[in-house]
Amino acid sequence: MTDTVILYEDDAAISLEPISLTRPVWDLRCGIRCLSDKIISHFPNASIYGITRDYLRPASKIPLPPDNISEDVLCISGACLAGVKFTEIEKLQPGEAAVNRARIVAFRGKAPAGWQAGTFLTLEGFQIVEVSDNVCRSLQYTWDLVNAMNDENAREARQLFKLGTVDGHLMRSVTLINESEIYIGSGAQVSPQVLLDASHGPIVIDEGVKIGANSVIEGPTVIGLKSQVKPLTHIRGSCLGEQCRVGGEVSVSIIQGYTNKQHGGFLGHSFLGEWCNLGSGTETSNLKNNYTPVKVQVGDKLIDSGTLFVGLTMGDHSKTAIGTVLNTGTVVGVGCIVFGAGFPPRNIPSFHWGGAEKLTRYHLKPTIETAQQVMHRRDRALTDNDREILTWIYHNRT
Repeated sequence: MTDTVILYEDDAAISLEPISLTRPVWDLRCGIRCLSDKIISHFPNASIYGITRDYLRPASKIPLPPDNISEDVLCISGACLAGVKFTEIEKLQPGEAAVNRARIVAFRGKAPAGWQAGTFLTLEGFQIVEVSDNVCRSLQYTWDLVNAMNDENAREARQLFKLGTVDGHLMRSVTLINESEIYIGSGAQVSPQVLLDASHGPIVIDEGVKIGANSVIEGPTVIGLKSQVKPLTHIRGSCLGEQCRVGGEVSVSIIQGYTNKQHGGFLGHSFLGEWCNLGSGTETSNLKNNYTPVKVQVGDKLIDSGTLFVGLTMGDHSKTAIGTVLNTGTVVGVGCIVFGAGFPPRNIPSFHWGGAEKLTRYHLKPTIETAQQVMHRRDRALTDNDREILTWIYHNRT
């Protein structure tokens, strides 16, 4: 039995930006739960510690490990997706490292001398144990999470919820297809002429959710706690975190939580952080006209995603104006506002305003003031740690 587990961040914390700029990688959502909750669930009696980037430490919900940590402690990458056979990780011996997709996902013992959180963890010095995705899948880019999300939606819905349960209020003429694969939590309200179609996977409507009239939701889909789906919305194979407001069309996308996409417009194969707002008519492209794999700017490198479908990646506290159009594989950093005619650049650094004609670095103070107002509308407060994180991003990622 493992009595101590350390989650750590390697260089995936950088390649998963901008979503990972404001949180440890293990707090990223993929399915119903974030990555750390999936991992920790396999070690109910273990002490859990975390090693994250320095500027995020004060805000981390997982404490740093003590100095007198055991030599044979089990260390697990926060950027990994625990599979159905994840407990095989416990078989690692001191000096061994589990490797998936040429990256270390776990090792037994202390980290190499000189290694720092947020940097590449080399294979050198470890005895390598190759593991399949069924044990643990390495996650390096945001589209890795998006592409894994639907399987996670389905698996966790069946694992964590009593499907076939309808505790919420269904108004007249609501249609449930494959009702045995649908969960509707207490306090949820589903309006007339809504279609919940679980033919292709489970649907979870969490507690307090409101589904507007004439909406269509296709599984596998998760609508998080107290979220609102506006009338005439179409959602397919997506995951919405807590207290989102969603309208228009959403396909195969992750919304971390507390984000607004209330109006018409298409969002596909995308990952949005928290406290974002997409203006009315915002459209994202997720497929190139020539049907070739999408390339995405990650840091200073243009990465071939190897997949045909990649939409928008948007960091926390960013917004688009009405009528914004975003090209395939666009990345928008933290604290941005995108507006204007035409397609803006496909890579917009944090704390920038503008669009196709010009991008201008924006100021920190009004961004923080706006964040305070936005969070207050959801009965949340911007903490001192939140301010320090935004300040670090402003000075280091703009």
